[in-house]
Amino acid sequence: MRYGMNPHQTAALTVVGPRAPFTVVAGEPSYINVLDALTGWQLVREAGATFGQPAAASYKHVSPAGAALGTSVADAYRRARDADPKSSYGDFVAVSEPVDLELADVLRRVVSDGIIAPGYAPGVVEVLAAKKRGTYLVLEADPLFEPPCEEVRELYGVRLTQSRDDVPLTRDLLAPSVPEDAARDLLLGLIVVRYTQSNTVALLKDGMAIGIGAGQQSRVDCTHLAGAKAALWWSRHSAAPLTGVAMVSDGALPFADNIEAAATYGVTHIAEPAGSIRSPEVAAACTTHNITWSPTNLRLFRH
Repeated sequence: MRYGMNPHQTAALTVVGPRAPFTVVAGEPSYINVLDALTGWQLVREAGATFGQPAAASYKHVSPAGAALGTSVADAYRRARDADPKSSYGDFVAVSEPVDLELADVLRRVVSDGIIAPGYAPGVVEVLAAKKRGTYLVLEADPLFEPPCEEVRELYGVRLTQSRDDVPLTRDLLAPSVPEDAARDLLLGLIVVRYTQSNTVALLKDGMAIGIGAGQQSRVDCTHLAGAKAALWWSRHSAAPLTGVAMVSDGALPFADNIEAAATYGVTHIAEPAGSIRSPEVAAACTTHNITWSPTNLRLFRH
């Protein structure tokens, strides 16, 4: 690899199994490129399989700035990048289906560091490889690759091992009263937070993450950060009040202040693990604000 997390750190990549999850088609990856690519690919692969349509994610620093479903890979990526274009500047792109010339033309005109996809149409690699003075990173994911059941990390002389987080994210995690369009957004949100640095809260609307608050120590700060991004996104598209928003939290909402904040950003449906000592207060606040509450009993932390 070019370097580690920082240019002064050397780095190497080793395939630990019989096959690699991707091949390098063009460019030379850095440590963070690989982290973004593998995390983003898992998100879009799961979203594409769950909903049966193209999915895209715009990754920065191992968390998505945006993620969305679309009618095509180009449409999905446009929607993913539109959520937070400031954060998507210099992103790593992940898409669930092969890249066509339409998406290549979109990428040709934006600032991006690389892409991972399960394939590339004729002529696409040449267009992409020419970006960044010929250093644009193009990775081809192996759609048949299945990761090991255990994940291993070594840090400061300690080896940590855990089972892979592959619990199915399905409709039965949500309250029966949730309408189907909101259920789609909540399920997409569960997938998004699964591949986002904790703590995280995601706000979604119409098959698109419109605000993601990631990596905060306080959960209500995550809620406000996601809400501020969602409000800014909405202000670029409509003057009407924002409503019909779905909210997903990767960890239990510890206080009702999260619900008070969510209500100000148009949230009408929430999915969260629950199980907190104050979950009855959270549920009561949802009722007060006419927000459906889905306690999933499933925490989705990622560190």
